[in-house]
Amino acid sequence: MVSAGTPHPRTFHLMNSAENACSSPADTAAPRGFLWTIGGLGVDPERAKTLLVLAGPVILGMLTQTAVNLVDTAMVGRLPSAVAVPGQAALGISLPFYWAVGGFLSSIQVGTQAIVSRRFGEGKRRLAGRALMNSLCIAFVSAAVTSIIAIVIIPYVFPFFHGDPDVIRLGVPYLQVRMVGVISMVATAGVKAFFDGIGRTYVHMVAAITMNLINIFGNWVLIFGNLGAPRLEVTGAAIASTVSTYIGLGIMLVWTFRREIRARFRPYRLRNLNLAVGWDIVRLSVPSGVATVAMMAAFLLFLKIVGHLDMEAGHGAIFSAATKVVIDILSITFMSCIAFGTAAATMVGQSMGRKEPRLAELYGWEAVKLGAYLFGAIGLLTAIWPQIPLSIFSEDASVIHTAIPIMRLLGAFEWAVAAAMILMQAMFGAGNSKFVMYVELLLHFTCLVPLAYLLGVVFDLQLFGMWVSGVVYVVSAMSIIGWKFYQGKWKSIAL
Repeated sequence: MVSAGTPHPRTFHLMNSAENACSSPADTAAPRGFLWTIGGLGVDPERAKTLLVLAGPVILGMLTQTAVNLVDTAMVGRLPSAVAVPGQAALGISLPFYWAVGGFLSSIQVGTQAIVSRRFGEGKRRLAGRALMNSLCIAFVSAAVTSIIAIVIIPYVFPFFHGDPDVIRLGVPYLQVRMVGVISMVATAGVKAFFDGIGRTYVHMVAAITMNLINIFGNWVLIFGNLGAPRLEVTGAAIASTVSTYIGLGIMLVWTFRREIRARFRPYRLRNLNLAVGWDIVRLSVPSGVATVAMMAAFLLFLKIVGHLDMEAGHGAIFSAATKVVIDILSITFMSCIAFGTAAATMVGQSMGRKEPRLAELYGWEAVKLGAYLFGAIGLLTAIWPQIPLSIFSEDASVIHTAIPIMRLLGAFEWAVAAAMILMQAMFGAGNSKFVMYVELLLHFTCLVPLAYLLGVVFDLQLFGMWVSGVVYVVSAMSIIGWKFYQGKWKSIAL
């Protein structure tokens, strides 16, 4: 965990003079060999320490933020079965929609972090603060308009993704309430990107832990009607989650007003409002936003196919509930991988700002190796004992039985999930977000969704066959983006 006295990442490059010696204009030339490019198969202690110092607080922060959704699922799962199964299925439809809208707008963190880390590496702190001011303005305006539109259209869109009346009845109000929290979600992403870019990843961790504790208490009160509150069940979970996200945003904004931040970065000055800076943030962020929307749209179509299997089987929403539980468990891995990716993006950006492209490359590959080794081991344990995590999120024997083979499959490829996600974040940190967007668009709509339908419905492999398509998607993404990062052309990108 980082404390206030921890050296900033801009000093970390002094730890290894051999790495600094590698940095030269020749670094942008063609790679000399795969093992040389990635720094060998082993882990370098100094680079690993730097990444872990940055990633540790991000992991805790993002896991606790993810826990807002996990707690919703777990607590709704404790309701009577007549509400729990359609309720969890409703959450399974709602959250991808929520992330499609909020995630697109929250992509401002990609442009914000890329610019902040680059300017910080260059020693231009006030220009880093200027990026924060412009990011927040974009966040509040865009999120307010979008959330209003989304709330209005949800009752018309939601039934397209699931035909079960109980799922629709519970899902529409849940999603509408969560959409009120899009503003806090997007603004938090902008502030988080600023602090991540300057190496203070612990700020979001503090806010996220506080937010999740409040959400747990709010769920206990509103879902089950404790302390004299009305028993709101699924809608109560949405209210608690939304309120907690605004409290988390408040904590992070207060941090930006600390004397040291105001003195060094001067973020809140009217002269900081700059169309060119705002456009740079948008330009770098939109490809990530498009990729996020593509991912969520594809996954909503994936869930529609799951709903079709439920209707064909005539057993209620068992497949949908099992899919939701699997996603919630995997989200722990996803968020942890993004944390390593955030650390990689920070060090790639700062190293590029200091004109050290070889060091940037080494940090990117170091993060990939750490993630692949760590989550490969965790995935192996998940594949061996899938019942343990599944029993935390569901008490329904049918849901657990359906999810076990899927968890074993995905656990075996968790290392590939880690490598793919970290490589994406490293490319974002380098400023090459367009390529990631192209890969996401290609694979989601030519691989994930069509293959899921082919294997799950046409070949009648049911839910397991659908998740095989997910494995094919992950391995393909890892291979394509890994090759692009290996080529090294991103080293010449100017921000």
